[in-house]
Amino acid sequence: MSRNEEVINNIYQNQLDAILYSVNQYSDDVADSWTSKIESALSSSELSDSLPPAILEVLDVNSSIALIFLTDTSYNRKPLLYSYNDTLAKIASGRVEEAMQVNKSQVDRLVLYMESGFQKLQPLDIDLIINSKDLVTLVFILNKPIGNYLVCGIVLDPELFIGETLRPKLQTIAADKFILSAHQKGTDELVYTTIDTVNRYDYKAKAITNDFWILPDYYLGINLKGRGIDQIVMERTYLNLGLILLLNIVLLFGVWLAFKNVKKEIQLAENKSVFVSNVSHEIRTPLSLISMFAETLEMGRVPTQEKRQEYYQIISKEAQRLTAIVNKILNFSQVEANKSSYILKAVDLSDAVEEVLKTYTYHLESKGFKYSFLREENLIVEADKDALQEVIINVLDNAIKYSKDNKHIEIQTGTSGNRAFMSIRDRGIGIALKDQKYIFDKFYRVSTGDLAKGQGTGLGLSLVKHIIARHNGKIKVKSELGKGTTFTVYLLLKQQ
Repeated sequence: MSRNEEVINNIYQNQLDAILYSVNQYSDDVADSWTSKIESALSSSELSDSLPPAILEVLDVNSSIALIFLTDTSYNRKPLLYSYNDTLAKIASGRVEEAMQVNKSQVDRLVLYMESGFQKLQPLDIDLIINSKDLVTLVFILNKPIGNYLVCGIVLDPELFIGETLRPKLQTIAADKFILSAHQKGTDELVYTTIDTVNRYDYKAKAITNDFWILPDYYLGINLKGRGIDQIVMERTYLNLGLILLLNIVLLFGVWLAFKNVKKEIQLAENKSVFVSNVSHEIRTPLSLISMFAETLEMGRVPTQEKRQEYYQIISKEAQRLTAIVNKILNFSQVEANKSSYILKAVDLSDAVEEVLKTYTYHLESKGFKYSFLREENLIVEADKDALQEVIINVLDNAIKYSKDNKHIEIQTGTSGNRAFMSIRDRGIGIALKDQKYIFDKFYRVSTGDLAKGQGTGLGLSLVKHIIARHNGKIKVKSELGKGTTFTVYLLLKQQ
């Protein structure tokens, strides 16, 4: 048994010992009340060999009292004996005198106690038997001699005393939690129990026992109903271990959660820093080109109309690029402030894709890209057309940005169950599996590999996810490093 188990066991032992102590205290209190009643009854009666009415009343009320006797310490007078059982009275007459002389030292000690103001009830060994049962004799010194008699004795049936006088108290203490039982010493014979049956040998092995103070040949046992102390100690130990384990798990979870949140905040701060750097670069590049070509035109250094037209186109293109960046940042700020609003109308998904491709064809071809578009007709969805086309443009931009040598993009529209879908597939550098679950997070950019070399704000896919979510749709990504990426958007078909 571990130290903790020993502590718990000791606590239960002490609690049960305290209960046994209370039973013994109650037994003493009952016996003490008898001494007062008997002394009062004797004082109010005229002593004789016949039963005084007051003593008769005491015997009637307390069936466990078999005999009451009076004797003196000089042992020159025959004791007075009061009992319903004449045979017991005759047997006791000679044996009381003999026992008093044999136990003279104990009686003298009781006298000394009384002279000190303490009336003590003392078991005395007198061999008295009734109905094959050994009786117990208790003697005490009277406060005042009655007819020159100083010593009073009570002979009681211990089993009746336990079974009748103590029974209500034992039942009250036991209730539904404990088993209380009384046993005879030596044989361990069961005298009384608060339950119907008890295996006395198993019970004794498990129970805490204590001797009866006023019944020298009997002991009292207590046990927990249904469970032994060992079982409770084991259960409490397991409970404590479980609570400690649970506490450790909670603490570890708290540490992990705190670490995760701190790591997330650090990553977010890093992403914001990269975002500012990338946005600065993205804005600086078109501004530099616009400034440079505008200055060249302003200073009249362009010799031909054809060259001037080319510069105008570059300035217009870079201005559009700058506007797209600013619009993306503004849209993102509206999303963050929860101020973005969409006007949902019936939109043909295939037509929306085709419109974007018409305006993007020159952009694609100028960068050396080829594309194919496989469309399905009559894909009517409830959507904000401008927001939907922003989704298409953002995904196309990613396909352009992260494709290297194999510059081919496949666009397809169709149906999947009750949803229309649009997929854009490139044959670019691909996205690692570990990064795929983060690419829709704001400011997130892959920090290693070829993806990290590309410029961008880190807002495009975050906006895409937000727009699709507001349209009750979903977006999926399928990608493999070195083989390309496919983004598929799903939107609910409009009910006809």
